[in-house]
Amino acid sequence: MKRFIALLLCLFALFLSSCSDTVKKSDGVTPLAPDNEIPHAIGLLNPDSEVRGVWIATVGNINFPSKQGLSAEKLKKELEDIVATCKENNLNTIFFQVRPCADALYRSELFPQSQFVSGKQGEAVQNFDCLEYLIGITKKEKINVHAWVNPLRVTYGSASNPKTDVTELSEDHPARKNPDWVIPYSDGKLYFDAGNPFVREYIAQGVAEIVENYAVDGVVFDDYFYPYPVSADGKTAVFDDSVSFAKYGGGKALDDWRRENINALVNLCYDTVKSLKSTCLFGISPFGIWQNDDGKNGGSATKGFEAYKSLYCDALSWVKGGYVDYIAPQLYWQRSSSAAPYEELANWWNAALDGTGVDLLIAHGVYNYDTWESPEGELTEQISLSRELLSFRGSVLYGYSALKANTKGLSDETRDAFKEEIIYSDPVCDYSQIKIEGSAEVVTTAYVYTLRGHADPALPFTLNGKRISRDKSGDFEVQIPLSMGENKLLLKSGDKTKTVTVTRE
Repeated sequence: MKRFIALLLCLFALFLSSCSDTVKKSDGVTPLAPDNEIPHAIGLLNPDSEVRGVWIATVGNINFPSKQGLSAEKLKKELEDIVATCKENNLNTIFFQVRPCADALYRSELFPQSQFVSGKQGEAVQNFDCLEYLIGITKKEKINVHAWVNPLRVTYGSASNPKTDVTELSEDHPARKNPDWVIPYSDGKLYFDAGNPFVREYIAQGVAEIVENYAVDGVVFDDYFYPYPVSADGKTAVFDDSVSFAKYGGGKALDDWRRENINALVNLCYDTVKSLKSTCLFGISPFGIWQNDDGKNGGSATKGFEAYKSLYCDALSWVKGGYVDYIAPQLYWQRSSSAAPYEELANWWNAALDGTGVDLLIAHGVYNYDTWESPEGELTEQISLSRELLSFRGSVLYGYSALKANTKGLSDETRDAFKEEIIYSDPVCDYSQIKIEGSAEVVTTAYVYTLRGHADPALPFTLNGKRISRDKSGDFEVQIPLSMGENKLLLKSGDKTKTVTVTRE
């Protein structure tokens, strides 16, 4: 969001046609502005420090607690060990899953205590508050905590062991009190119905409860919105939200209506967070592929599962609407992947966020170090590549267990990659014209033309109306497929334009 403020300053300066007032950052630690000006994290020594984070999953006891029913003292020791591991690996942010299945690892009047802690939903462990304790020990170490919420998943069943009976939930569970709020699916889980406005309001109230009662630096949703589709009898199983669709659909197509429901939920939660504490960040970590490029939708050059069509998760709408502070796409593939290469996706997301004021954090799938062939050096290369990107502000590692075990040298790589602090400055206006390498009139027989150049990094930049990836200096390099004959390339930066004509013979 500070980058958005910098953009406004740049546009204002251009309007005045004056280059005398250059945007500068103070040396050393940047003092925090009044609460309503800079919605940045508050725990770190410098709010512009590169985010070096890790996901701590509590669902199914993946990372914490190690098992259900531990005493308060053992829970404390496990949390302390997580913080110590973060310090050892030079990490500065913990994304802690506090609501994995419509339950709570914190004091809540809206959701029952999590079974993943006590072993029985609705029961606490000696009144121990996991989130409160974690915040207390992380603040001493200057580590930020983002409360990771899964907004719509209600139970953690499976097709072979379904958990879809609301009467099995604790008596104080909102789904048991309001069974019309939930929908069972063929994966064996219950989900809140995002099409029900009362559900969306309740989820927002749950976010408010966290922000009001805990000194969290952020709230983050993961990639689970509408359920990941599963097949039954050779067909994709139906998620039966027909009742709410008939009541609230308003004549829209089902897919569009579902995406609008998620957009409304995200918007409501963002507004809720900001109304309570503007310095608290709100972000989302969506599945890494928005859409595969079909030649007209603006998607990435990938061939994989699409969040937009299957999860009804339209991250670009959240960015355009201005109701996220950061996006942390789950880029869980290697650079060598044929279906979803890391570099292609990192550049795509970088371009999508260019000039929007929304920060790019990248979630790296380091859990794959257990299964990738020769993964050594992969994280190092991914981080190095990402740091050149204009929108990039940090990394979040998914795979705490692999990090803890130093699987195939992962911990060694992490410590080395994060051994020195990096402070990211907001893009500064350089008041430059659009520059390109070579001539603006080109004749070629090639199928693809490589266009290189530079545009003011503080201003949005497009090529034929589409954002393209740039580095932190504003430089770009893009491969352009050519049609036979004349190809017009319109470059636009702020109110400046430049046309390049490439003729393919």
